[in-house]
Amino acid sequence: MRSLPKPVFAMMFAGAIAADSIAQTNGVDNAAATPMQAQPTNAAGPSAAPVPPAVAMPASPPQSSVFPGRHPFGAGVLAGEPTGLSLKYWLSDRFALDGGAGYSFEGGDSFQLHSDVLMHKFDLFQMERGELPLYFGVGGRLKFPEHGDNVAGVRFPVGVAYLFPDSPLELFAEVAPIIDVAPVSELRWNGGIGIRYYFW
Repeated sequence: MRSLPKPVFAMMFAGAIAADSIAQTNGVDNAAATPMQAQPTNAAGPSAAPVPPAVAMPASPPQSSVFPGRHPFGAGVLAGEPTGLSLKYWLSDRFALDGGAGYSFEGGDSFQLHSDVLMHKFDLFQMERGELPLYFGVGGRLKFPEHGDNVAGVRFPVGVAYLFPDSPLELFAEVAPIIDVAPVSELRWNGGIGIRYYFW
């Protein structure tokens, strides 16, 4: 058997080395391109609890300090026209009933009773402490003069009230145009400032 010439043998040996080097390079590239497989967890070991997806909660509507945490009924005094007792009862965090009994000095001394249904707007005035709602409503007024006929009319009060953050007190100021309907029709006015304490 004839032996291969030395140049041919050298060329075959160099080709074999080059082919082996290319094969090793392709193996490294394929290993890098293959994604790592997740290792199975030990069934006997503790498993992490699934994390629920974050759920966006709807924004809460602004709340007044009247409910909850405050008594709905308050009593106090009103100074002005008329001057006397002032009462208020909250039906909800926006609606309330108020009432008053006192002496009126307009057109001669007389005793007055009035009551109104009020709606409060808490979002008009922003306060760092406490709340300052604007309120308005409609009601009725009766006057019992010392001399003359009794008077009946319709009130339209408008005012503001300051609710203290850490005490059951309310300061208020209001004006109320009145349309008397009996015994004669005419325009009158009520107005004043006052304070109430909520205790029941």
